[in-house]
Amino acid sequence: MTGNCSRLALEAEAFAAALLDSEMPYLRVTCPELSPKRRQAVATRLTEEVSSLFYNPKAPTSKADMIKHTTVHFVPYEDTELFVGGHPPAEAGVADLTVELSDWHMNLYQRRKVARVLTPVLAELFGLQEHQLEGINIRFHSYPPSAFAVGGKLLSERVPFIAQVMKRLGRF
Repeated sequence: MTGNCSRLALEAEAFAAALLDSEMPYLRVTCPELSPKRRQAVATRLTEEVSSLFYNPKAPTSKADMIKHTTVHFVPYEDTELFVGGHPPAEAGVADLTVELSDWHMNLYQRRKVARVLTPVLAELFGLQEHQLEGINIRFHSYPPSAFAVGGKLLSERVPFIAQVMKRLGRF
């Protein structure tokens, strides 16, 4: 009996490690140029918000580990690099902010929740008014675990099949 318990404990530990390795939300933020200090403040807040959205207390990944593995990548543009209706956003009187969120197997419920929660956060972070919310775009990149590799191994090889199913169902 002790051997079975040890084997199960090792399998559970491997399962948790594989799932942790796979929990790496990636955000790419296309926005006007920000100072380094402002970028860090925005990245910190987005990391907190996304980790809260993706954290599941039933999953073996802790919220602290989720935060540690979340990446925010800024792609700033200058007034002469992005145009809306043939004019820079400031000149056209519109906002243009795009966040691309990559994570494996985001279901429709999760995407709706992310859009509902992140839109007002982004408006606050970038000083946008209610009438400018249409200028906030969130693009989702959901992919199967066989379409992403970490450390030379596909997620589908790193994450046990049952964890892939549970993630797809929104349980992890």
